[in-house]
Amino acid sequence: MIGQILGGRYQILEQLGKGGFGVTFTAVDIGRPGNPHCVVKQFKPMSTDPYNLEVGKRLFVREAEKLEKLGNHDQIPRLLAYFQENQEFYLVQEYIEGYDLSRELVSGVQLSEAYVIQLLQDILEVLDFVHQQNLIHRDLKTSNIRRRQADGKIVLIDFGAVKEVTTQVVNPQGQVSFPTRIGSPGYMPSEQERGDPKLSSDIYAVGIIAIQALTGINPDPRLGAGLPTNPQTGEIVWRDAYGGKLRTQVSDKLANIIDKMVRYDYRQRYQSANEVLQALKTLSPQPQPWKLWLAVGLAAVMIPLILWILSLFINLKPTFVPYNEPKSGITIKYPSNDWKPIEPSGNFGSEVVKFIPKNQNKVNSCPLVITIDVKDLSQQLLSLEESKNLAVRNIKNINPNSQIRDDSQPSTTLSKLNAYKLTYTRQEGQCKLKVMEIGTVRDGKAYFITYTAEEKEYNKYLELAETMINSFEIKVQEH
Repeated sequence: MIGQILGGRYQILEQLGKGGFGVTFTAVDIGRPGNPHCVVKQFKPMSTDPYNLEVGKRLFVREAEKLEKLGNHDQIPRLLAYFQENQEFYLVQEYIEGYDLSRELVSGVQLSEAYVIQLLQDILEVLDFVHQQNLIHRDLKTSNIRRRQADGKIVLIDFGAVKEVTTQVVNPQGQVSFPTRIGSPGYMPSEQERGDPKLSSDIYAVGIIAIQALTGINPDPRLGAGLPTNPQTGEIVWRDAYGGKLRTQVSDKLANIIDKMVRYDYRQRYQSANEVLQALKTLSPQPQPWKLWLAVGLAAVMIPLILWILSLFINLKPTFVPYNEPKSGITIKYPSNDWKPIEPSGNFGSEVVKFIPKNQNKVNSCPLVITIDVKDLSQQLLSLEESKNLAVRNIKNINPNSQIRDDSQPSTTLSKLNAYKLTYTRQEGQCKLKVMEIGTVRDGKAYFITYTAEEKEYNKYLELAETMINSFEIKVQEH
């Protein structure tokens, strides 16, 4: 197929993926100025006899017309063309530059509640538009949700209904059946497996994605054990993951919303995306008027007192001075009155410098350190997501029992560059340590800062560590 021209204008570049329902390719549109990239999806009917093909064509056109309407939404790829060629059906859609959500939801990594709430809102706002058209996606999963590179927004791809053209069978009496179910194991609820999908079937899939993000468990049973269920009720018992000791703190309110999203009985779920969005709004209730005025009154009394107290301690504020390392091209400010830099001897490893308290042994027998590393990437340039995944693997290789929390947000930066943020604990002798790692990628190098402290002392020095991290700069190096 590579190099072949379909529909008289779409030249195939490479195969993106292949599944049970068809093959996906990237292509260029040689019929438009600039030859823009696009996505071509090829569907092969199960049966190619004339009657089946005719029924399949009608079904294909009907579903393609629905996709065309959905493309009016900014976060759903536009349908550029659809046609039949050599007894096969083709869809041509807008190419979305970015990456699949599966890069953010890494197996074994538990994401924060704040991240999951935002993710739910982002997905459901697009899904609400789909449901308003009385359409069902049918195949929502991490690989069918993209993060658009241009603006970081969620984009829903690979709607399932059009795939039925590959599964429909017509019997001698002219009755059409679909023996193969559309959907993905682990994300597909029971009614969809029976061939009776509802709007709430999509809600179920989004709830599963939320559980996957919070627990770090891939729900697809083909890739592991999947999510545990109650054998009597069929309900998912995700709150008991890791023996009931989820690393990520999940509020009862959010957990209850997710539980309702993934009820075994579709009638007990939220019935539309908008219902879930309204429920999520209750997680941040507005203050009652009397409470608001009470808060204002207290603030009026307390602020002058706080300012006076602060004025007494203003001279105790640490003095931050710059540290420069010309070879790696980095600068950072550190509190010189209490902390000192230590540079490694020799050129071994990726460590550039570490900062420790001047009275390290007196403060704590456990490590308290902020380390800066700069590492050359492999010849195949890693993206930020790939760099983060590499960091996760390195942490797990050294500390197999670590439960890593991904606190990365779209606003997370290092030296004004998009960055990842990981938090985890590890044991070192008698010391239980908590570690925060923030990293970014620039010009073929990975830059990451690690803050390590005894778990019970972690919050005490966190503000200082964040001040240093926020002052970090990567200077442009002359070549």
